Amino acid sequence: MEKRQQPTTAIQNSTFSEARDAFISARGLVFTCEWRRFPWTFGADVEPALIGPSYLGHVAIGLKNGWRWGYQDRDGRWRYVQRDRLDVLVESVIEDRAGFTPPLPRRSQRRGGA
Repeated sequence: MEKRQQPTTAIQNSTFSEARDAFISARGLVFTCEWRRFPWTFGADVEPALIGPSYLGHVAIGLKNGWRWGYQDRDGRWRYVQRDRLDVLVESVIEDRAGFTPPLPRRSQRRGGA
């Protein structure tokens, strides 16, 4: 059985730092680094993620298979951008997520009785 090839932590750290810096320099948006689960993780595994500000709906951006960035658009579909195209990633995330407002929680239909 073939093992999955994972990039080293040092490479991941520099890649995520570059992406975080791209958002800051291009648009002045501050992203944080956290650990998250993505559809491409297995079992209880977590991977590093860039987490966006509330303006972008706290979008989580992960690195799938070490070569492409993945994030969910407003409709819940996964979008992917080539790892070395940070300019495209920044513009794509902004375009898909800017001004994100989560749906309001549904209220149950209560009938008041007096």
